[in-house]
Amino acid sequence: MKFPLFCFLASLLSCFPAVFALHAQEGGTFLALPMSTRAGGMGDAFTAMPDEPLGIYYNPAGIVFLRRQALSLAHHIYLQDISGNSLAFVSPFKNWAVGLAPAFFSMKEEPVYDSLGNDTGDEFTYKKTIIPIAAAYRLGNWGLGLALKSYSEEIGGDSSGTAAFDVGAIYRLAALRFGFSAQNYGGKIYGYDVAKIQRLGAAYLPAGQAGAGGKYLFAADIKREGEAGTSLSIGSAVSLMDMVKIRCGWRFKEEFGGLTFGLGLERGGLSFDYAFLSYGDFGITHKAGISLAFGPNAEERAKLKTFLGRVGEATGITPEKITQVRTLKITAETSAALAEFTGKNVPGAGVSAVIGNLRAALADTGLFKVMDKNTMDTTLDEQKFRSSGRAALECAVEMGRLLNVRMVFTGALSKDEDGYNIRVDAVDIKTGKIAAFYETKALSDLDLKEVCPKIVKKMFSLK
Repeated sequence: MKFPLFCFLASLLSCFPAVFALHAQEGGTFLALPMSTRAGGMGDAFTAMPDEPLGIYYNPAGIVFLRRQALSLAHHIYLQDISGNSLAFVSPFKNWAVGLAPAFFSMKEEPVYDSLGNDTGDEFTYKKTIIPIAAAYRLGNWGLGLALKSYSEEIGGDSSGTAAFDVGAIYRLAALRFGFSAQNYGGKIYGYDVAKIQRLGAAYLPAGQAGAGGKYLFAADIKREGEAGTSLSIGSAVSLMDMVKIRCGWRFKEEFGGLTFGLGLERGGLSFDYAFLSYGDFGITHKAGISLAFGPNAEERAKLKTFLGRVGEATGITPEKITQVRTLKITAETSAALAEFTGKNVPGAGVSAVIGNLRAALADTGLFKVMDKNTMDTTLDEQKFRSSGRAALECAVEMGRLLNVRMVFTGALSKDEDGYNIRVDAVDIKTGKIAAFYETKALSDLDLKEVCPKIVKKMFSLK
C-alpha cells in the first residue's frame, strides 16, 4: 500500500477519533457509496427514477413502480483494495411493494504507512454491513417509501453498529419524474451521528419514451452529504438496438467527483450491467451487476380483470367464465385478414410492424390462409369501405364480409411508463362475435417483436 492510501483513509475515516485520533462530527461515511451499477454509470443521478431493486439505496419510494418481482446483484471494486457485494430483492403488489437489499464490504489486512511512507508496524482492516428493509406505497402519481436499515462497521479490530431509517417520495408527471429522499436518520456509529444525506432529483424522458425501457433518459440530482457539503450529479442513458444501454454522467464534487460511464445488455427481464466511476486523484472504481425481473404482477392482474369485465359485457361472456386467454380450436384452414390496430403513444410504423409480425405468425401455423395487405387494401378501396365512425367490432365484421373471409383479427397497441400493452381479438364473421382474444404485456421493443407468435399459440391452443 502506497502513500495515496494514507490520504484516502484519513479522508474517508476521519470520523473515528478512537482509532485515528482525527477530528470530525459524523460517522458511517460508507453509507454514501453508490450501490447500483446502473446508477453508478449515470453519475449517481438516480433519486427520481430508481428503476431496480438496488434503487432502495437512493430512494425507497422507487420500488413501488416496479411491475414484477426483481432481483439485483452487484460486485464493487472500490479504491485501495476495498471490494464488496450488494444484493437486493423486491416484490411488488397492487399499490405497494417490499424490498430487502443487504450489502457487504471488506478490505484485506494491509500495513499502515505514515505520511512519509514509513511502515508503522500496524495492520489495518475494514468491514461494513448494511441491511435495509424497505416498503413503499403508490398513491396515484405519487410513490412514498420508508426503509429501516441496520449498519455496522469494524475498523482495525474495533466494531460499532447502529440502526437508521430513510424516507423518500417520487412524483410522476407525463415525461417528468421528481424525487426526494432523506437518509440515515436516527443512527450513531462509534458515538457519532451517522452522516445524513438529502437527495433531490429530477428525470426527463422525451415524449413517447415514457418508462425505464424508453430510448432516452436525462437525470440530475442535488445531494447534500452532511459535513461533506452539497454536490450536483448529472446523468443520461440511451438505448441502442433495443437491448444495449449506454450510460454516462458526471459528479461535480471537489473530492471523489468526476466522469462516470456505464454499459448495459438487456433481454426481456434479464440485464447485465457494468460501470466505472472516477474518484479524481484517488483513481477509478468498477462495478458489475446482473438483474432479473420475473413472476406475475398484481397490478397487471387487476387491470386484466377490469378488461375481462368489459369484454364480457361486449360478448355476453361473464368474467367468471373467461381468463386472460379465450382460446379457439381451428381444425381446418381458415381464411383471415388483419384490420388496422388502434395505437396510443406508439408511432404508426410501430403499429404496422406488430400487424406484420402477427400476419407472419398466423401464416406460420398452417391453419390460416391470410390475405396479403395489398390485396386487402385494393378490395376495400373498390368496395369504398370506410372504417371511421363505427365501433371496432362492427367495423371488423363488415370488413370480413367485404373481403369474404371467415375471421378478421383486430386489436390495440399502447405504450405507457411500464412498457407496451397489446390486445388481439379474433372476430368470427359468421357469428359477428369475438371468437378468441388475448391481452399481454411487452416490457421492451425486443419483447414486442417476439410476442406475436406467443399470442397466436395462446389464442388457438397451439404447442
